Amino acid sequence: MEKEVTVFSGFFLRWRRALSSYGFTLLEILASRLTIFEQLLTRWRISAFSQEIQLLNVTPHEKVLHIGCGAFPSASLLIARNGSAHVTGIDNNQIAVRLAQSYINKKHLSCQITIEYGNGATYPLQDFDAIFIAINVWPIDRVLSHLAETMKPTARILCKGSHQDILILLKKKEFQQSFSIASQLQHPKTEAFLLTKKK
Repeated sequence: MEKEVTVFSGFFLRWRRALSSYGFTLLEILASRLTIFEQLLTRWRISAFSQEIQLLNVTPHEKVLHIGCGAFPSASLLIARNGSAHVTGIDNNQIAVRLAQSYINKKHLSCQITIEYGNGATYPLQDFDAIFIAINVWPIDRVLSHLAETMKPTARILCKGSHQDILILLKKKEFQQSFSIASQLQHPKTEAFLLTKKK
């Protein structure tokens, strides 16, 4: 019975993240194209994102990976502007990648931000000091497994979630053995966890 509950809860978490991914994609496409949506989405995100980026504590010479950057890579922008670090944003949606590249070029930030097509469950991680995982990334368990196996031992992860989906995953034995929760932030509808790799 316990196994059935675990399978069901895993399916439910994936479904919920997948559904939110499509909603965020639509909002971000509009924000990358229309100034009114850009302003609204930026205003909505800036408070939470700023706190999360402070928690990630990026220094100027570090390399940052933004998994699930979307068509409107606002976290990439804030990280680059606040810390002067180089950010690589990846997304597994070709349309989102093209729109994000166009947006970064329009903002004249292509020297600081690189946008690439990539999957967080397979992307090479060895060069990155800090990793920001967007709330719309799914299946998140595969991404976290890949990070546990291949990221730098000293790297930090900021993982966003909602409805305690990340906390539920982190209680699984495989992730308990891989990650420590260094800190966390609670927002009205989302949570953010700063994770470090257990040695």
